[in-house]
Order: sequence, then C-alpha cells, then structure tokens
Amino acid sequence: IEIIAPRVIVALGGPSSKYLLKSREGITRIRGRWGEFNGVPVMPTYHPSYLLRNGGDKSPLRREVWADIKKVLERTGRPVPANQGRGN
Repeated sequence: IEIIAPRVIVALGGPSSKYLLKSREGITRIRGRWGEFNGVPVMPTYHPSYLLRNGGDKSPLRREVWADIKKVLERTGRPVPANQGRGN
C-alpha cells in the first residue's frame, strides 16, 4: 500500500475492513463510515460475493454499496453518476 500510495482504499468485505481499520466490529456495522489506514482514508463496504449470495442484482444491499461508492467518488473529486445503471 505504501508503494502504491492510493488516495483512498475501498475495503471489500469484513476481513479486509477489520484488518485495515483494526476493528472487531462486523462489516454491517462499519460499512459506509470512513476510517483510516496509515494516513489513507478507507471506505469499508460489502464484498461482491456477499451481494451475489444475498440476492444478486435484486439485493437491497446494492443501494448501500452504491452509497459507499458515491462517497469514494466525492472524496476523490470524481463525478457521481445520476444513478447506478439499470434504472436504480
């Protein structure tokens, strides 16, 4: 991570989020809240495989992940699309 020097890190799933944020809380509690790893902002969110196991394209968790991704886009100064596609 130090070599790459990212502006932000998106931690996908519980294990990576817990490690980077030194947290014991589960992903459902820490997702969507900014944390920090060695001075780099970290946004924890659900792992894509978790979404697939919990409804896939119809999963209500997709909205939560999209909200997290929008926070990342805003933080990095990138434009936020009006919607996430597929009419959602």
